[in-house]
Amino acid sequence: MMNVLVVEDNPISAKVLEHTLDKHGYETLTARDGKQALEYLESHAEIQLVITDIVMPNTDGVELVRRIKEHPEWSDIPILVCTSMNPMSVNKWIAGEGCKYLFKPIRSDSLIQKVKEAFAQQPPILQNPDQTMPQIGLDSQAFFEVLEECLKVVKDKINLLEQHLKEASADPLDLRDLLEGATLLRAERVMAILTRLDRSGAERTPGMLRSTYTVLLRELKALEHCLMVFSSR
Repeated sequence: MMNVLVVEDNPISAKVLEHTLDKHGYETLTARDGKQALEYLESHAEIQLVITDIVMPNTDGVELVRRIKEHPEWSDIPILVCTSMNPMSVNKWIAGEGCKYLFKPIRSDSLIQKVKEAFAQQPPILQNPDQTMPQIGLDSQAFFEVLEECLKVVKDKINLLEQHLKEASADPLDLRDLLEGATLLRAERVMAILTRLDRSGAERTPGMLRSTYTVLLRELKALEHCLMVFSSR
């Protein structure tokens, strides 16, 4: 399930975005302005794409984009700017942020094309179990027992990382069982973080560990969400 945060203060535009995305199998969460969007990003680690308007009350779209790009846990989340403003004006405000643009009035075909392009640039949080099962040679029952065990490991590591970050510990964590589970299930984003961490060796400074663990925590919460969805099937 692909999770999209819609940030739009116009209720009509918000409904168009919600219905179009829902119809094509995307799970949506809608914020009325940038301030609420930042709160949702803090509490919903499963968000994989942000679609935002520019002109909004409280925190506008320009500030929202800047805050997302500056935040280590969110900086790799793709952003689609959806606006009725002149393209040159939008580019002047958000130039260099790597955003894609969609201009109002919203056309469903253009929206879905842009969304698919944004997701295609990122590896999935988790490979579809229907693909993974035949690759590792397990039947459905055995595979979902393995999936449940992996979910337990992920939950344990989430608690461990939260405690580690809360205490501001400088000690590295043993995450080998997590890497094994992520590799088995093809959780590519978690695999990439753990592999990069393993290769860092002597370069592991306390600041580098904290930053990496913060990003890993966000990815694990997203992975937990995916595993829970597949476990409930």
